[in-house]
Amino acid sequence: MSRAITVWLDDEADLALSQIEASGPGESAAVCKAIIEAAAHTKLHRKVTDADTLERALDKSHELVARILTTERPPR
Repeated sequence: MSRAITVWLDDEADLALSQIEASGPGESAAVCKAIIEAAAHTKLHRKVTDADTLERALDKSHELVARILTTERPPR
């Protein structure tokens, strides 16, 4: 399924579209390609952020384990 959208371009976006069009694809194909690439970049960025969050949590867990293991226990 396809649908039409209206896009208002500022000067920078208009120049970028012209550069993409110069490499072959028409205006519509260039906009579609840019949207798909932006979505892929966003998805990748989320994965990197998730990985960074997991790594920080793992580091905190390691610190906690190290504190537990180095804490003196009271005599029984």
